[in-house]
Amino acid sequence: MTTLGRLLLTFVLVMQPVSLLMAGPQEQEKTPPQSENAPGPEVENHQDLTVEQIQVLMELETIQLRFLVRDSNGNFMRNLTAHDFTVLENGHEQTISLLKEQQVPISSVVMVDNSWSTSQFLAKAASVAVDFFKGLQPEASAFILFAEQPRVVIDWTEQAKDLTPLLNVVKPNGKTALYDSVIWVSKNMFKDKEGKKLIVLLTDGIDTASRSSFQEMMKVTRDQGITLYPIIYTNQYIENYRRNLKTNPQFRRPRSVSNDFHNLILMQNRFIDQSLRFGGRTIFSNAFTDLHNIYGDIIHEMKSQYVMMYQSSDLDAAKRDVKIETKKAPGRIFIEISH
Repeated sequence: MTTLGRLLLTFVLVMQPVSLLMAGPQEQEKTPPQSENAPGPEVENHQDLTVEQIQVLMELETIQLRFLVRDSNGNFMRNLTAHDFTVLENGHEQTISLLKEQQVPISSVVMVDNSWSTSQFLAKAASVAVDFFKGLQPEASAFILFAEQPRVVIDWTEQAKDLTPLLNVVKPNGKTALYDSVIWVSKNMFKDKEGKKLIVLLTDGIDTASRSSFQEMMKVTRDQGITLYPIIYTNQYIENYRRNLKTNPQFRRPRSVSNDFHNLILMQNRFIDQSLRFGGRTIFSNAFTDLHNIYGDIIHEMKSQYVMMYQSSDLDAAKRDVKIETKKAPGRIFIEISH
């Protein structure tokens, strides 16, 4: 794979046997019956297919791939065509028969951290959460507050309920069991839900009370087929510190910086790669004051995916190794399979 693209997940292949000897819907035109003496249609001078060629055509399968494409900043890349991709199956390039961008139904849970550590920005986070929840309608949605334990504020059957009066009275309360809360939501809130499953997580990224680890949380969301969209509080001071950690391998925590603050940045940074790896995206928000103008784009992204189809003659799915590469695109491209 080129440096412009990498495969981040094992492909989920949807195989559909196809007989290429049958005319497609657009080819099946009704023609009036002709008498035996009427001249037949002109036939082009093509050689007849051999038995071997017919067998090959009958054994072809249509492979369907569903995936996302992101640029170096993690943004969903729109308006790509089949010419922007190369598909390799067991090292051999395949012909793409279909590529389209589509909107898919989603089931989403909006989670808002109301632990003690969010006291400085909880009101703004709650306001943003209301906008997200409204923007997700009429898709299936639920709303959760969490600190030491998750609390269901609106379940799937109360989508039209107004969140504003409920959140106006919410106060920071308790330690933060972030990882445990996400695990509980992943295991309990998406039963029998169809479509793309999402968690929108508004938090500062701090966890002070979970029994589970960050790795366990990510494994559960992955196993449950859930895409995680953390929207994490930040400010200019945090971003400067984060930049130093990222760009300077020799950077060490200054004595004037508390160990708690340093660990906060490390916790927040773990979300970046892991959420991208499994189809989501971490968004760092400046005190939750900059999301009102972009939440619509984020919701559109959550509902979007590419669908690609190509024909394969390899009937052994267990030995089928498929890679997608981008031919040309700005920056680094992330390609993940949606669930």
